[in-house]
Parts: sequence; structure tokens; C-alpha cells
Amino acid sequence: MAGRNRYGYQEYRGRSGGRTVLIFIIVLLAVLLAAGIAFMYFMGEYIRYTDSGVEIDLPWLNRESSAPPEFSDPVVVTSDDVVVTEEPDPTPTPTPELQYETIGVITVSEGQVRGGTAAQAVAAAGGNALVVEMKAASGELNWVSQSPLATSLGVNGWDDVTDNGVRALAADTDLYLIARIHCFKDQALVDARIGPIMTQGGNIWYDRVGNNWSSPANQQAADYISALCLELAGLGFDEIVLEDVGFPDDGQTSVLAVSDNRPEDLTVPVNALLERLHNELAEKGVCLSVQTTEEALRGDNALSGVTAAGLAKYAGRVWLPFPTLGTDYTAVFTAAGWSPEEIPARVVVENGYSGSWYR
Repeated sequence: MAGRNRYGYQEYRGRSGGRTVLIFIIVLLAVLLAAGIAFMYFMGEYIRYTDSGVEIDLPWLNRESSAPPEFSDPVVVTSDDVVVTEEPDPTPTPTPELQYETIGVITVSEGQVRGGTAAQAVAAAGGNALVVEMKAASGELNWVSQSPLATSLGVNGWDDVTDNGVRALAADTDLYLIARIHCFKDQALVDARIGPIMTQGGNIWYDRVGNNWSSPANQQAADYISALCLELAGLGFDEIVLEDVGFPDDGQTSVLAVSDNRPEDLTVPVNALLERLHNELAEKGVCLSVQTTEEALRGDNALSGVTAAGLAKYAGRVWLPFPTLGTDYTAVFTAAGWSPEEIPARVVVENGYSGSWYR
């Protein structure tokens, strides 16, 4: 420390050592304070204030090793032995193959069936089979159908005499019985507005002789034909020949409209119906046949939707009107899938005007 002596000179005594110590103490306290604040900030959650003082609980110092897992006695599950029995897949019953034999068919009337003279008429003509119309183009039936639609249309026969006559022929004779039905040339169905074939102008269409047609594409009409065929099979018929099973192909067909009842591809609904009827009747042991034209077989007229390929697949026999036009049936049906050997028994041609059919 500087000062003046008695002679007037200033005297320097040097820096005091106590001041240095004081500064050191101040700095140390500041460091400790900062450390304390930091400690309190970071470690505050581990400090507990209790009656006995302050306790610091540091989990990483007090953690004890996990106790080893305790093992209990094993659980023993007992049960009866399970026996698995594999059931064999049910084998579908195969549809019996129908045998086609050459037949000599004589056309008889409903009156002959009702009067009990049909068998004598066939015998007198030298035939072994008969065909009788059971459903007319008007829609009228020659038997009493159990179909609710037939009842509502009012087309049932007057009584069950024809029904019983067919049953008697099936039970008492060796004759091969064939029922003929008109399918979609059906005035009653059209009058009830069930699948009518329409013109492009929105009117009901009439064929060349004034008949109306329903449609094989109409589900209700197709179901109706199916029900009638199954009933005829139940009466005792061995074969059912379908007429007018497709779409109209005669008359002013250029005015016909394309619709749900007459789609672009006419073969689809026709083949679908033939397949259905073939399968249903085969289960009854009954042959499904179709009457068609030579033009349809050759592909010259595609308006009906009936084709040689569809018939070869689903029809047991094909019936053709007289006279023939020189069609090579063997070539047509061989190309469609029939073997040449079976064709003579599966193509039936009307024999002129005698009312008989042959082959």
C-alpha cells in the first residue's frame, strides 16, 4: 500500500495477501452455488424430505437383481383319444345312358288315347311306338296339370281321362310312348304377358298364321315348360318331343325387336333350356327330343337359336318334317359330335301324310 513518510516521499508496501484469499473464497462459493443449483435441477426428483432429514434415492444404486423365475409343477392335461374318421366324398350318381333304338312311330289322337283304341291303331299300322300331342300351340293341355300357372292360365284339360289313358298304356302295353308339346308358340302365355316376343314398334308379334310366341329367355316361361315336361314323364311317357322350342323363324321376322326376351345371341337361352330339360328328364329315364327344320341344322336359318351342335349335345333324337331336302344328316351330326353308327336311330323323319314316323 502506498503512503508518504515524514520526508514527503511516497512509500509502496506491496499487494495484500488477504485480498487474494478472499477472492478465492468468493469464487469457490460461486462454483459451489452453481453446482448446487445444477444438482437440485437434475436430481430433484430423487431427493425426498423426511422427518429424519433429506434422503437421496438413486435408483441405479439401489436396484436389486431380479429374482429368478419360480417354476411350478408342470400341468398335465389328459383327454380321451380323438379319433378322426375321414368320410369318403359322396360319389354322384351317374345319369344313366339312354339307349336309342330304331322306332316305328304312329301318330294317334287324344281321342284314341281317351277311348282306349290307341294301342290297336299302332298295331294295325305295324308300329311299335306312338306319339300324341299333349300341349297345343294355343297353350291348351290335354291333361290336368298340377302347375299353378296352368291353373291360372285356364289351360288344363276338362278331366283326367287322358291322364289315365296314358297311365294304362304305360302299364299294360310294350309301346314306346312319346308326348309332343308346343313350347313357346303359346297364345295363353302371351295373353298373360309372360315373355311375349315384340316388334320394334312395341307391339306383340304374330307369325305367318297369326300365332303369338313367348320366349325361352323368359325365366317364368322356361320354368313352366320344365314343369310340364316333368309331369308328362310322371304320367309314363318315354320320350318328349318339343316343337317351337326356340324363337320364331318364320314370317316377318325382320321387325322383331332385340330385348331381354329376344337377345342378340339366340342360341344361349335355347341351349340353356335344352341342357336343363335334358338333365331333368334323364334323371327320370326319359328321352328329350326336338322337332326342327333342315335349314336350322345346316345353319341356313339361325333365327330360332336351334343348332345342330346344341341338338347333338342335349337332344336324344331330332325330328324333321316331310319332305326332306336332301340334307346329309350323317355329315351334319358327325360334325356336331354324334357317331355315324347312332345317327339312324336318332333322326326321325315324318313319312308323308300317313301320320307315321320312322327311323
